[in-house]
Amino acid sequence: MPDVLTAGEVQSILRLGRNAVYTLLQNGTLRSVRFGQRFLIPREALRDLLAGNGERGATGTPVKGHA
Repeated sequence: MPDVLTAGEVQSILRLGRNAVYTLLQNGTLRSVRFGQRFLIPREALRDLLAGNGERGATGTPVKGHA
């Protein structure tokens, strides 16, 4: 995996839609750096998201199938 990912690459990795990825970026759930119109996501930010939010959705409510 490259050191820096684009929103499209994160979308493919997480198998999420475009709107879901941009919501994560815009509300700060997924750390990123803006470079012009592009979001650049450090690889570690994606790993942190997966490690820290694996049980809860972006709104803080449990994800379906998890208590």
